[in-house]
Amino acid sequence: MKPRHFIYVCALILFVLAINPFSPRAKSAQDPTPQAEWTLMMYMDADNDLELDQMHDLLEMIAAGSSKDVNVVVLADRHPNGDGRKYTNEPIANIKNWTTAKLFYVKHNELEELADWGEVDMGDPATLKKFLQTATKAFPAKKYGVIFEDHGTGWPGVCVDESNGNDMLTNEEIAASLKEVTAETGKFELIGFDACLMGNLEAARAMAPFGHVMVASEEVEPGAGWYFTPMLQSLEKSPQMSGIELGHVIVDTYSDYFLKSRDEDLRDEGMGITLGVIALDQIAPLEKAVNDFGTQNLAALTKDLRASWLRIARARSRAEEYGKTGNGAGMADYDLLDLAQKVRQQPPSADAARSAEAVIQALKNVVVYNIHGKARPNSHGLSIFFPTDKEELANPYGKAEYSRVAFSQSGKWFPFLAAYTGLDAQDSEPPEVENVESNNQDMKSDDVATVTAHVKADDVDEATFVLGSLHDKEEIIMGAIPAEPDEKGELKESWDGKWFTIGDDQTELICPITNFEETDEKEDAYLAEVPAQVKFHGTNEWFEVSLYFYLDFNEKNEDVTGKFIYAFEDTKYGPREIELEAGDDVRPVYYMIDDKGKEHFVASDEKDHILHLRSVEDLKVGRRRVPAGNYEIGFVVKDFAENTTEKFTPVKIE
Repeated sequence: MKPRHFIYVCALILFVLAINPFSPRAKSAQDPTPQAEWTLMMYMDADNDLELDQMHDLLEMIAAGSSKDVNVVVLADRHPNGDGRKYTNEPIANIKNWTTAKLFYVKHNELEELADWGEVDMGDPATLKKFLQTATKAFPAKKYGVIFEDHGTGWPGVCVDESNGNDMLTNEEIAASLKEVTAETGKFELIGFDACLMGNLEAARAMAPFGHVMVASEEVEPGAGWYFTPMLQSLEKSPQMSGIELGHVIVDTYSDYFLKSRDEDLRDEGMGITLGVIALDQIAPLEKAVNDFGTQNLAALTKDLRASWLRIARARSRAEEYGKTGNGAGMADYDLLDLAQKVRQQPPSADAARSAEAVIQALKNVVVYNIHGKARPNSHGLSIFFPTDKEELANPYGKAEYSRVAFSQSGKWFPFLAAYTGLDAQDSEPPEVENVESNNQDMKSDDVATVTAHVKADDVDEATFVLGSLHDKEEIIMGAIPAEPDEKGELKESWDGKWFTIGDDQTELICPITNFEETDEKEDAYLAEVPAQVKFHGTNEWFEVSLYFYLDFNEKNEDVTGKFIYAFEDTKYGPREIELEAGDDVRPVYYMIDDKGKEHFVASDEKDHILHLRSVEDLKVGRRRVPAGNYEIGFVVKDFAENTTEKFTPVKIE
């Protein structure tokens, strides 16, 4: 009986293998494996606080489905949490909630579960390699594309798995996996990152040997991310399109979702978006140009030291920067074209100017298409890492180290950064600010005080007019607005006793504003950042966020109207958008200096110092007179090495 039973079992196994789309079926003339035009592989790491957003993306994919010419294959790993605001336990189409990594074939309005891989580490390159090899063998196509869905950090990498110690895929690990897979398939037609900050030269350099086109964002992405339904529908309608053509579709559908939406809230969210199509086949000439750019700037630093350092630092300071949320510190990524243009305008040497022009010209062949919102007017599709100090350059980000990325290992940009940050470290003297005076130190109703100061420094990065409230021996910083010294170093600001407020139809609170960014919509229009804390309705936990408002100043009566745009939370693996809802509580966060000179952040627990949102649309910024009391007004001046000087003068509000 055993031999016959063994034969039956073998026959059953062969039958299962024959119908399993992941079985190693032999290709033959009698039973050829159908070859599609495209196989798109979605690496969806939803095992973190972006689970809810990514499940919405999966629903968008299901709304389009696959076709005979376009295969859509997804590896989706979910989180065991399910709080309803960041995580979810909801079923997706015909599949009940899961917490493992499931392999799906995306059909119209349903998912076909192909396998359950159990709990896997999505930050492990072995998981990525297994997924790519499995999908390309089971669904052969003329063109392959992989799209990564999750947190992104630029040069360090993408995809953070909370259930596995926040492990993250570095760009070098992605490249190693792609190297093995593309040895069998040839270069992928498209490599996409539906993730923050991945429109980065260092990331593109890592992907270049293994793909023809990359699509990624320089800036932080809104939680909704790419719009997959019309993108996939367009591809299925025209499956012969190339990677560049598909890249155009991805960018256009993303842009249209926000910038052309009938929903005003979505149009507002689109203020900060960026997305670009990168021709990876043209990265080598750009890398050569950037290497020369680094070499020539390094030569200028070596020859002229401080004079050259000042010119480069000034260019860096004025270039478009990305990822600035919360404490104002981003990933130190700057738009590469904007940086080169700024260096060319006031170069440290003639050779540096020539090399900057070469970078600008090379970028024309690399960034073949890009879009940006009005709050990112100087975005051109590709950023580069440019830190301010040696610690930022040397510090690892998880398991990623900048000195070990492919771009640093093979190029000249890293030696330039090492020299630049070395000179930066030698500058420890703060700017000299003197003669801080106010013409009115006892302000009654309708009074205006004019405060002035003089700056003696050739390396001023930024200056701000600051209001502080005095309480016994403590000082609470109410916020800051940009100030600009004139050619003689004079700072001058008039203050009418009013300050910015955050409020709704019920409550209005004096609030700090820590950052103003100009928009390209019109003069005197800004994207402003308010540090705050949020508590979701039904919970007891406060967490830090940055609220962003579109501010429109009216010079005639000095009024300001500020409309809420979006909120971002800083997490240990990158910023994520927070959706505020009716019933949530919001309170401003202030910077405080105590009687011992210790600095920390504070927020009030008093009921009338908390906004209880009835509607997110009611959240706005305004201006009103500050309460009677003792204050200080003055200036904070920061140099390019981030040394700061603070000078204030007292003023009393009647």
